[in-house]
Amino acid sequence: MKNLLALTLLFFCAQTLFAQASDEMNSKGIALAKKGKVDKAFAVFEKAIQQYPNAPGPYSNRGNIHRMRKNYDLAIADYTKSLDLYPDNMGIVYSRANTYMELEEFEKAITDYSTVIANEPSYSNIYFDRAYANIRLERYENARMDLESQLEWAPKDFKSLANLINVKTKLERYDEASADYEQIVREFPNAPNKHILYNNWASLYQEMKQPKNALVKINQALKHKKNYDIGHYTRARVYMDLGDTKNACKDFNKALKLNLLSNDHFKADEDYEGLKQLCE
Repeated sequence: MKNLLALTLLFFCAQTLFAQASDEMNSKGIALAKKGKVDKAFAVFEKAIQQYPNAPGPYSNRGNIHRMRKNYDLAIADYTKSLDLYPDNMGIVYSRANTYMELEEFEKAITDYSTVIANEPSYSNIYFDRAYANIRLERYENARMDLESQLEWAPKDFKSLANLINVKTKLERYDEASADYEQIVREFPNAPNKHILYNNWASLYQEMKQPKNALVKINQALKHKKNYDIGHYTRARVYMDLGDTKNACKDFNKALKLNLLSNDHFKADEDYEGLKQLCE
């Protein structure tokens, strides 16, 4: 019995020393990373993994460097190994979810975000992040519920309210979206990129078959940013709805001169083809 007890104590002490040594190397790597010495930090984490392959921390931190270097698959592998060793680390689940988003693996990202929400929903943007993954998958109803949950946590979250408006527009909840535009303009008078906000509001009125109201809003967008390519394109569409060919073509040609077709946020649609034919 005494020999068994001695062996148990020896094993416990060895495990404690193992953990301390691993933590010391991990802390050294973190300190180097914070000083901007990323390559040296990476080497420390590599060494820690070789010497202490059952310690989760070095895998997590090597994964962070892989992610920073945009080696996303390697980051996922390290995060997954860390979670195999310590499944309750929701911070690493969250990091893996965000890395899946970089890879556009939205289903896997949603799975990880959902795990975080179920276990530790206090991360400040967790509902917004899952909402954005649902938006990318065009699951707008799920996105709406997540954005509303995010706004319960942070009622003054501009990005969540702005995205909620866009989601409601996709769901054809036009009256709610219009009321939300009134709210966002009232509560965020100094919000950045207001030209985008007013442009989207104009597009909402177009969906509601209210071109005169749409013209008011797109004029406000262009007041905030004069040379706004998508704004001129939107106003061209509005003028086309109003039967004003002259102004429609004027704005359409202006948008093209501002390199509309090179804008990553622009996608040619039926209105574009209609304006192109109208203004030839």
